[in-house]
Amino acid sequence: MGCKIDRPSGRTCKECREDTPLTGFISARSYSEHSLQRGIEWLKFKGVRPLAPVLAGLLIPKLPVIAPIEYLNTHAVLVPLPLHAGKLRQRGFNQSEDIARAIGTLCDIEVLQILSRTSATTSQAHLPHEFRTLNMQEAFELNISKQEYEELVATKPIIIIIDDVSTTGATLLSAANAFPKNPDAQIWGAAVARG
Repeated sequence: MGCKIDRPSGRTCKECREDTPLTGFISARSYSEHSLQRGIEWLKFKGVRPLAPVLAGLLIPKLPVIAPIEYLNTHAVLVPLPLHAGKLRQRGFNQSEDIARAIGTLCDIEVLQILSRTSATTSQAHLPHEFRTLNMQEAFELNISKQEYEELVATKPIIIIIDDVSTTGATLLSAANAFPKNPDAQIWGAAVARG
């Protein structure tokens, strides 16, 4: 995200914070790892859903970068990246939701589906990097009212958007932009693999 400099804290640097709603980004491993790539592909394209808890288990050790797990239990929500309705019908499940639910179960963190996909975008994997941000513009919207969002942030100010893979970060940025600005909210991106 932003200037692409990895930081141990996962936080977006001060210079880039002006250009992104993301407080920070965490990931488990590089997508270039063959076994991880294969696991994600089997979950996503072959429907091997028992892989979701395995992939979730890779991401869980990174969560304390955001805050201790016992703090996240009461102050965070996991928000899986939604699929467009057509893609969900075709696939039959949302791999990001499966991963989020596995993390939620294992770490006792609430999972909320408060984002909707507004358009059927072209698969990011099939686009050159320079077109990915444009492809994802306004691809998501919040499906709760602004007041409900404010009430959520008052009790659970840490929102962690869960995805399987993030390459350029365009999808997570688009999703983060769907949340109304709130100085008390921390919007984090979290992906099992980074491209």
